[in-house]
Amino acid sequence: MARHDGKRILITGAANGIGFATAQRLAQEGARLYLIDIAGDLLDERARELGATTEVVARTLSVTDETTVREAVEDMATRFGGIDALLNSAGVVAVEPALEASIDTFRKVVDVNLMGTWIVSQAVAAHMAKAGGGSIVNISSVYGFQGALARTAYCASKGAVIALTNSLAVEWGPLGIRVNSVVPTGTRTPMVQDLIDRGIYKLEAVRRRTPLGRLAEPDEVARACSFLISDDASMTTGTHLRIDGGWLANGFPT
Repeated sequence: MARHDGKRILITGAANGIGFATAQRLAQEGARLYLIDIAGDLLDERARELGATTEVVARTLSVTDETTVREAVEDMATRFGGIDALLNSAGVVAVEPALEASIDTFRKVVDVNLMGTWIVSQAVAAHMAKAGGGSIVNISSVYGFQGALARTAYCASKGAVIALTNSLAVEWGPLGIRVNSVVPTGTRTPMVQDLIDRGIYKLEAVRRRTPLGRLAEPDEVARACSFLISDDASMTTGTHLRIDGGWLANGFPT
């Protein structure tokens, strides 16, 4: 039996990057998928691709819109008869020096990365609690544990996702709901590639800082997400699984 045979899994930020890589892996492992993203055309294309191997529903919306999120969660619960797992992968980054960062940009990053994670988690957890449990995995970041130049909003939002994960793991554990996060280093996604192309993310500096000497690949992060969602992680909650090539362990990079 595949690891996720028949599991009903909701993925946000599913059209690209870590979200799509995890959707691909979970589809291969037998999951039924409900995909959410703001990029509608690309999301529909991804859903058609994945639909060749498993049941897939795609819904275009923003995770910051509480009304449409709750409608989508209700729709999933009705169509699939419940929700077994959630991957919160929707995220954005802004690169602005802290003294120049606009309130609107800061708020947008926090709204998507933190509030979006909270809004979807709360809506899904209501169904999980009635069913006796489930698994929620949040995508945090190495920058949730440390600062980075010109990425104040991103660091703040990802640090808050880590704190949110801890709090929900404590509160929802008695309901049978496990809540964990995956902590990637720079991952070869379109968002990171854009930063590389703009000269913001310096690959040589990343290689020097990272003991394994490279970026992560999306499927390497997807494998961690798959594990935390699975019954193999049945006693794991409140954990932050680092997929960072040793980035955070390297306190004195050369």
